[in-house]
Amino acid sequence: MKLEKWATASSFICEGRTKKEEAKALLTNYKKVVDISRIYGLTNDDLAMTKAKIKAQSIFLDYSYIQDNSTGQQFSLKDCIVSSNHSPHRYYGEIQNRVNTLEREATNANLTPVFLTLTLPSEFHIMKATRDGKLIRNPKYNGVEPKESVKILTKMLAKLRQDRSLKELTKMQRMYYRVNEPHKDGTPHTHILLFIPKERIERVEKAFYHLFNQKSNKFEKNIRSATSYIMKYINKTLPMSKKEITTKDEYLNAWYIKHRINRFCGSRSTAPMYLYRMLNHRFSLYGLTQVRKGNSLKILSNIDNDKIMEIWDDKELLYLRQENFTVNIAGRLVA
Repeated sequence: MKLEKWATASSFICEGRTKKEEAKALLTNYKKVVDISRIYGLTNDDLAMTKAKIKAQSIFLDYSYIQDNSTGQQFSLKDCIVSSNHSPHRYYGEIQNRVNTLEREATNANLTPVFLTLTLPSEFHIMKATRDGKLIRNPKYNGVEPKESVKILTKMLAKLRQDRSLKELTKMQRMYYRVNEPHKDGTPHTHILLFIPKERIERVEKAFYHLFNQKSNKFEKNIRSATSYIMKYINKTLPMSKKEITTKDEYLNAWYIKHRINRFCGSRSTAPMYLYRMLNHRFSLYGLTQVRKGNSLKILSNIDNDKIMEIWDDKELLYLRQENFTVNIAGRLVA
């Protein structure tokens, strides 16, 4: 609705209000509508397109299934996948499991958590905040899209990892978990939960503030509960797992989809999730991590296509690829 129509609508008087007060209230509502159409830098069309994409994927998964030819039993693909959009509660459970396992591994290694926040300089922001908190267009914006901005944040983190304060540590002495999320204008920033030896914290902090601007980047110490600290940000970036989803939540989810941005990534300090899923949760993630560290796990794959054929724990066969399954992809049979 155009601003002129809002002004025209203000000609009537609500009980106890003057025309001027009513016009001001309607103008405030108009501004809210404008803001909603640009949440996280997205338009209403962006949201509609991502919703349509999710719906099309959901229909595809509903009409695709795997059939065990020996028993005739069928499994919907939607029941098999773990996804932030199509099985958000299962996905959330796996993420929490991974973070819990990471913290347990870090505790066993006698590591201490610190929390880092990396942001990009002003020219990467399409909008900037005025003194009263309003967002206006940033004339210095360099045109870099969020997908590329995340890559730059990754290079910033890599630069810190290449500093001697961290490079001198072994991989099991620098465990981390990272969360990407947008500012109000859609410019990404990143949070990192990092576990390192306690005696190395001051040195890493010094390197951090030597490399990055202290005003816009943070290095936090004295973290009481590492899992709770990072889960606060994970909860924000997985809005579809909530019981009640707001319009803002939908835009946040659309931001990840439109720009194809990974919500999370981490160091290889736990067993990989694909292995955990392939073994059908036979081990806890922590237990599988211990087995993997013991070097008794052997994975045999096809040399032509890298498909995993067998998984052994010493002399025990844990997984054997079954070939008597038929995959029906939305009405099309695949051998």
